[in-house]
Amino acid sequence: MADRIIPLEPVSSGDGPDGTAAFTDVVVVFYLEGLPQHDHDGEAFFDSGPLSEATVAAFALGCAVGVDFPGHIEPVLEQTHPNVVEHIIAECREPLEQQADAARRSTEPLEPEDFIDDLLQALEEAEHADLETAQNALSMSFEYGLILAHVRRSAALVLRNAFNRSQEEAVRELDEEEPDEEDMPPGPAPFESLQEFAAEIMAAYEADIGFATA
Repeated sequence: MADRIIPLEPVSSGDGPDGTAAFTDVVVVFYLEGLPQHDHDGEAFFDSGPLSEATVAAFALGCAVGVDFPGHIEPVLEQTHPNVVEHIIAECREPLEQQADAARRSTEPLEPEDFIDDLLQALEEAEHADLETAQNALSMSFEYGLILAHVRRSAALVLRNAFNRSQEEAVRELDEEEPDEEDMPPGPAPFESLQEFAAEIMAAYEADIGFATA
C-alpha cells in the first residue's frame, strides 16, 4: 500500500479527530467481520480472494453512500482526512474521470472492479494480507467510491446498480441449493441492496455517533 495505488492515503487512526469512531472505520469493521481469517503468531491474516471481493463491495458501498447522501461525502472524508478533503478530491478527480470516460467508450459493461483494478491486483499478488493491509484496502476503496460519487455521480450510480444486479444473481443461485458460509456473496448484507444497507448504517451512525458540526 506504500505506493498509493489509488490516490488516497490510508486512514492513519482508528478514530475520528474527536476520538469517536469515524464512519469509514464503521464500514471497515462491517466488512472485516465477514471475512474468514487465520492467526499466525498471534496476528490475524486474511485470504486475498475473499478480501478482494470485500474490497469491491466496499467500493460499491462508497458509490451508494455518495449517491444517496451527497451532503455527507465531505463530512465522512473530513473525519479521516482532516483539513485536506478538497486536496484529496482534487487529486482523485483526474484518474476517476479518466476511468469513467474510458469505460463509457468501451463496449464492455461498467463494473466496480474497473476502478480499483490496480488495488485488487496488489492484494491478489500476495496469498494473504495482514490486518493493517486489509483495513487500508477496505477504507481506501470505500472512500474512493465516495469520491467517485462526488466527481462523477452518473458513473457511481451505474456501478451501484451493477453491483446490486450481481448480488441478486448470486442470491438467486444460492436459493437453489443449501449454501455453505463461504459461498455467500461478499458483504455484511448480501440480501439487501446497497442503498438499503447504506441507509441503515447511515441512520444508525447518525443516531449513535453523528457527525461533528462546525
